[in-house]
Amino acid sequence: MNNIKRYWRIIFPILLVIIIWAFSDRNGASSSAQSNAVADMIGASNDFLRKFAHFVLFGALGYSCTCFIKGLHPATFPKHTMVFYPVIVTTVYGALDEVHQLTVVGRNGSASDVFIDAMAGIAGTLLYITVFCFYRIWKSRRDAAKAIIAAQQDYIQENGLE
Repeated sequence: MNNIKRYWRIIFPILLVIIIWAFSDRNGASSSAQSNAVADMIGASNDFLRKFAHFVLFGALGYSCTCFIKGLHPATFPKHTMVFYPVIVTTVYGALDEVHQLTVVGRNGSASDVFIDAMAGIAGTLLYITVFCFYRIWKSRRDAAKAIIAAQQDYIQENGLE
């Protein structure tokens, strides 16, 4: 099971990078037609939908990069330096994605998209840390409750109070 988790922690960020690259590699007309169709279907503006897609994809990338970093250093997580790495990776990849879009016909790069990508990376990282810390607290309370129950049962058996 641990091997599956270890491999999944690296596979998921790579899959997200490939998905983001594939979306960015579509020409302007094809990309606009697809986003317009989805925007019409859900009743949102095309600009909002594109920015939201950036936020979701790069937030997921920040989350999965944080998960990967945690897998590398499980005992010392979360350390402030380890928290910055996923944000840096997400921001740099967001900038590279915008540069890549400059080379695609009908597309353009945007500094505001890089900013959205950075904020999404921060949000994804904070979401992972929040979930991880709440899980750690829940698990420690559950383990403490089990220890108390076991101690009570031992006391009852030792003193013949059954």
